[in-house]
Amino acid sequence: MTSAQPLRAPAGLLPLPRPLMTGEVLDAAFRLFRAGLLRTLPYSGLAVLVIELPTLYVDVMFRGKRELWFEVLGYFIVLALSAALLGVITLRLHAISRGLRPRFRGELMMVLRRWPSALIATIGAVGLPLLLFRFGSVFNNVLPTAALLVLAVPLLWPTSLVVVALPAFWCDGQGPFAAIVQAIRVSRRQSWRIVGALVATVCMIAVFYLLAAMVVGMLSPLLGRADLVLLAIVSSMVALVVGAFGVPFVLAMLIVAYEDLKLREQRRGGVGP
Repeated sequence: MTSAQPLRAPAGLLPLPRPLMTGEVLDAAFRLFRAGLLRTLPYSGLAVLVIELPTLYVDVMFRGKRELWFEVLGYFIVLALSAALLGVITLRLHAISRGLRPRFRGELMMVLRRWPSALIATIGAVGLPLLLFRFGSVFNNVLPTAALLVLAVPLLWPTSLVVVALPAFWCDGQGPFAAIVQAIRVSRRQSWRIVGALVATVCMIAVFYLLAAMVVGMLSPLLGRADLVLLAIVSSMVALVVGAFGVPFVLAMLIVAYEDLKLREQRRGGVGP
């Protein structure tokens, strides 16, 4: 009686010895996340802080003074900085997964050299979830949360087709459009696997966010109605902490899922082991 080939240690996780089930993808992603947490936490915290800057700057510091051109410029700067930071985190996690020692200078030079094309790859990979998040915050006061979740479900399939373009761009060194095409090619027959991994990942992060939101809700009666600004700052700090841990885990999941999809595509085409 034979058993499935076990996965190797996190330091040598990639290349994968065999295709993985969805649960194994999450398990391998968690081991990669745990191996690279301390080395990626400063960058993921900075990335979440950059994403939160428009909210803190516009809603807290300059409420009622919003101008369209200022918001557009702010979001473009956020996109540019986020693309660079996501690239550094992805490159670092990929090096750790290969058992290599991450080198900041090499990562920085790679990001600077590919920064313009990284904007296109990042928009192609995560543009749809970002639009969903943006419109969700706009319609949050119009529709209940349950209705927004129901409307978001049909968008999981197109998201699953392109989301692995991010590791295809950074880990394989492909161009932005080639990375998007590669993501669609390896995901089109296995999109349900990415959907399952995305749903499980979002649920895991949501649990921690809900726990943090409960803590903020318990503090709000103590702070009182006069401390709405302080409450908003506390909420943003909670989102910063949760996001700082969530970003590297999501990227670790995408790296493992992408390698799994590539291996399945190679075996389907009769290439590789």
